[in-house]
Amino acid sequence: MQMMTPAAPGVTPTLLIVLVLAGAIIALGFVVVVSRHRNLVIRHEALTQDVGTLKATMSTISARLTDISKDGKYNTELLYTIIRGTFESANGKQS
Repeated sequence: MQMMTPAAPGVTPTLLIVLVLAGAIIALGFVVVVSRHRNLVIRHEALTQDVGTLKATMSTISARLTDISKDGKYNTELLYTIIRGTFESANGKQS
């Protein structure tokens, strides 16, 4: 009598090749996703820092514009005083 080893039911060499290829594709996809996630985290941190810098810059610009606006009001008042003084001086010399 000759004894034959029974083959595993339903497992063929073609199925094994397909399973190995599917496993390799899944592993490669996982590596790509993890790498992409790491790059996105780094980019997110950089953008967060940029936003912080922009907010600080905007606060500085806003404060500076307020100062300029106040200076403009003072300059306008000074200009009116000079013009008024000039007119009064001219009118006083003619009389």
